[in-house]
Amino acid sequence: MPSHQRVVRVQTEVPSTDSLGPGDLRIYNADSSVDLVLQGDRILAGLSPKTVAKVRGELDTSGRHDTSAFGGAISQIVKRTVASAIGTHVAFPLSQIRDIRYDDGRMEFDWVDGGHHQLFNGTNVDGKNESNSFRQEDAQRFIDAVRARKGGWSR
Repeated sequence: MPSHQRVVRVQTEVPSTDSLGPGDLRIYNADSSVDLVLQGDRILAGLSPKTVAKVRGELDTSGRHDTSAFGGAISQIVKRTVASAIGTHVAFPLSQIRDIRYDDGRMEFDWVDGGHHQLFNGTNVDGKNESNSFRQEDAQRFIDAVRARKGGWSR
């Protein structure tokens, strides 16, 4: 069976809406827990700013009842590590994507190497697996923007 290698990067700094350029776009899933960002020549996928803020707030208030100095120190190290990584997005180069589709609320990629990827498949936020449920009109705007960026593809 052939081995498929894809260039996928991780980006810790997600562009703010203010920094998106002409033709760039950000959409959110139905409950705004995750987002997709088209920026330049890549697609970023990860937790939304709203979800990141919520998790960071919960981290700030949790663990205040550590009874030992050692336990408190360990807790703070873990919290800082999680807080610094929670906003991480996966970056998919457009050059690796053959097509993007919307199917039953889900965004799906077809790779140029023949592979297939369902975004946020199996991702749970607040115990719910609704993170890949995008509104059809938002998904279509995103697909149209990606296709325009790639120079217009056919389905």
